This record gives sequence, C-alpha cells and structure tokens, in this order.
Amino acid sequence: MVTRKLALAAALGALAPMMAHAQQALPAPIETQALRELDAWSVSALAPSQGALPTSLWSQSDPEVLALVLDRLPAVYESPATLNLARRVLFSGGEAPRGDASAAARERFEALGKMGAADELAVMAAGAGPALADVQIAQYAAQAELARGRRAEACARGRNANAGEAPPAFLLRLRAYCAAVTGDRAAADLALEFARAANAEDPWYTGAVAAAGGAPGARPPAARYDNSLSAQLSIAANLRPGPNPLANSSTLAMVALARNDASPQPQRAQAAALAFRRGVISVQEARTILAATPAEITSAVPPIVTALRRVQAAAASATPGAAGSLEAATAIAEVLRQSSAPADFNAAARFFAADIAGLQAAPDQAGAVLFARAAVATGDRQVAQRLIQSARQAGASEAALAPLDAAMAALAGARGEQGTVAMQRRIDAGGASGARAAARDVAILAALGAPVNGSVQRFILANAPQGGARADAGALVALSAAAERGAIGEGALLAVLAAGEAGPARLDAESVAQIIHALRALRLEDDARRIAAEAILAGAPAS
Repeated sequence: MVTRKLALAAALGALAPMMAHAQQALPAPIETQALRELDAWSVSALAPSQGALPTSLWSQSDPEVLALVLDRLPAVYESPATLNLARRVLFSGGEAPRGDASAAARERFEALGKMGAADELAVMAAGAGPALADVQIAQYAAQAELARGRRAEACARGRNANAGEAPPAFLLRLRAYCAAVTGDRAAADLALEFARAANAEDPWYTGAVAAAGGAPGARPPAARYDNSLSAQLSIAANLRPGPNPLANSSTLAMVALARNDASPQPQRAQAAALAFRRGVISVQEARTILAATPAEITSAVPPIVTALRRVQAAAASATPGAAGSLEAATAIAEVLRQSSAPADFNAAARFFAADIAGLQAAPDQAGAVLFARAAVATGDRQVAQRLIQSARQAGASEAALAPLDAAMAALAGARGEQGTVAMQRRIDAGGASGARAAARDVAILAALGAPVNGSVQRFILANAPQGGARADAGALVALSAAAERGAIGEGALLAVLAAGEAGPARLDAESVAQIIHALRALRLEDDARRIAAEAILAGAPAS
C-alpha cells in the first residue's frame, strides 16, 4: 500500500464553489502541505482495518537489537498463529527506530524474502523511496518480482541497484538472465564474464543462461529451483527437473513455479501446495493452480490434489445431493486424517474450509470430529460451534470434543462463564489417563484470563501439565523486557522467536503461558488467543 503525496490545495479548490461565502471569514490563506514521503520503515502492506500495528511499533526499540531479532526469524513457519503475527509486524509501516536503522531495514526486507511474501515485498519495495537503491533491498525486490512472474520489473530492480564497482553475484546472474531471454547474447556473456572476474562463476548458471539464450550445450544442466531466479531461468531454458528438485527451494522459488503456466508437472502442483501451506498464496489461487493439474498426472501429486479432484467430481456428478456430499466428505476426511503434522492439518483445513462448511453429513463419527476440529483451526467460530454440536449428536466422546471446546473458549477470550465451563469440561473429560494433558490446556486458558477457582487450582497442583519443550530462554527474557517497555513490534517478533519454527504446539504449558502474558501486555490480545487455541488444538506434546 503505497501512499502518494496529497495536495490539500487541489481538494479545497474542487470545493471552491460551495465554500465561496465561507472563505471570506477565514482568518488566513490556506497553505498547501504534502505528506512525508515513504521510506523503508514507514511503507506498509497493511491497512489498519486489515490488522496493521500502530505506527509507534518501533519507537521503543534499539535498531541493533531489531536487526538481530529480524535476522533470526525463521524461513518456514509451521505455526499459522506465529506466521500471522510475524506478517502483521513485517507488513506494518511505522516510524523508524531512533539511531542508525539502515541495517535493521535491510533485515526487515530479508525477512519478507525468506518468508516468501512476494506480493507484499514487491509492493513495499516499490514504496520504499531511496532505500530501493540499496543493493540488498534491491535484490530482495528483484527476487519478489521474479516470483510474481514480472520479469521486466525484476530486471529494472537489478539495473537500478546501487551496486558500485563490485556487484553481487546475484545481480550479475540476473543481468545475464534478463539479457538472454530477450535475445541479447552478447550482454548475457558479458554479465557472466563479470561474474567470472569476481570469482562468482557458477557452471550451472553458465549452462542455463546459454540454454535460455537459444544456444544450449550438448548436455544442458538439470533444472534448479533454489531461488526465484534459478526457477525462472530453468523454466525459460526448458530444463528438465532432476531428482527431488524442490528439496532446497526457497518459498519465493515455489511461488515462481506455482504461478508460471510453463512450469513442469508435478513440480508445479507440489510447489503450489507448499507455497499455500506456508501461507504465501491464497486459497483461491491455490485451488485454481491445483485444479489445473492435468488429469494424467497422478504420481507424486500432493494429497490435497487427489482430494480436490474427488470433491469436484462429486460436485459435478449427475446425482448431486447427499450422495455427492458424502463422497466429498469422505475425500476431505481422508486428507485431514493423513495430516499428522499440525501445519499439514491446518493447511488442509484452510483449503477445504468452504467445502466443510457446506457438507450435509460426515462419513463417520471420527470424520465429524475432524470437521469440527478443522473449523476451529481456521478460526470460524460459528461453523465450528455448529460442527461440534453435530459431532456430539453423532455420539462423539467428550474426551474428543472437550479440547475443541477449550480451543473455542480460547478464541473467544476464555472469559466468564464460557471459560469456566470449558475448563471444567476439559478437566472432567481428561480422566485419570489424560489428566496431565487436560492440565496443560487448563493452564493455557488461565493465562488468557479464564477464571481460576479453587477446584481448578487443586487440579493443576495435583497434575503437572504434560510435556513439551521449553521455549528459547534468551528470547523469553528479551520478550519480557520488550513487553515491559511497550516495544510492540520487537515484542511480537520475540514471541515468534520464543515459540520457534514449530510454534506453540511443541512448547510446554509454562512457555505458552509466558508468551500469552507478554502478548497481552503488548495489547496483542487476538494474537495471544490464536496462539492459545493452536496450542490446545494440537494436543499435548510428548513428555
């Protein structure tokens, strides 16, 4: 969201006929004034109505500390809750922290690149003002444009970067690619020669650029998809994938593969499924790409592709209705069952959320619980409440449903009567064998502010909350300090670091509670609720 300079005089001029009589009473002429031009910190990809944090999010932070925190952010988020929190922080514009914040600004854009947020990164780079000439920020911007399939914009980012006399290897390779695909082999060769002179020669790029320029060698190299440049170069050169081609792929490279109609199959489907799982392409875009997977491609396709085909076949059947809905329900239930990791389950739940909401029946009792759990995972409380009730009517056990009630209470804030009822149901359903798992969920609800009466206290004292790893100790200490001084952006990112790549699902109850307390102190209540619900829904980690 790039803000442009607004001329107040122009707006007032348009109203002149209506205000002619009022202007005589004005005490002084109105001066024109322009809004401050955006920079690497103030540029934003979120509006306040979309969850942007206040513009003061960096005001209480030291730029050197921020640079370190931003550098340590993960490239892959297994937790939708921490991914959402990181996105809110990184996409929000605000005042730069006091001091030299140039290094931290570069780390901000690098974190966006590692995350794979191609669209937001490209938009923010375009509005970063003079910072876009910074060689590091320009490289991230070029990679984002490549991921979006915008070659001209990517090449322009590379040309306009202030690279000095020793351009980075990436920019030299980008120049070679830009020249080769437009038929300028001399310029491509020159760029590769510069790379050789800078000790940055890579035989793969030499062979791939030659193939893209129409002069492939006797044995062209195998396709490479480690970044968005190598992905687009491989596609342009029509290189064939080798074994496990996505093993070392960045998320931006996966976005590039997913969005390019010329990408080979099944790699395109695999990349789209992974990019969706990592939260960088929408449900609609993922479904469009995956639905276009040729029917003859049946090997190595992601499970959601197989399930999507069955759901679409049921919808198009000659006898729609209960039978078609049951076939779709069976397909969705199977893919949810296969999703053992929380991140896989959450991705499948998001992908089929609209289908689940419209189902007329579940294939069995276990399927009804899966659908209810999926609705809770997506945060659709209205649908989730209906499906939990349906699962109860289908005879599902309280042991299976009580954690869903607890997660629902967490999403609602766990206050008052709902919190009390959810805690008591969770305690009652735990039984002797599941008491420690129940104690973990109760402790998390208590951290959100659920009423803790004497019976709840006695239960927690008698049953140590089960399992889980301790959060990063250093990040927890830093998080507590950030919360005390109201450093919103820094504190939110430290909560992400404390949870780790796997998120709250792997943590012990005390760590989850500490993160929740800190987020609430920073007035990030909704994020605290999502983290609590995710931790409860995933179940207690092994001891």
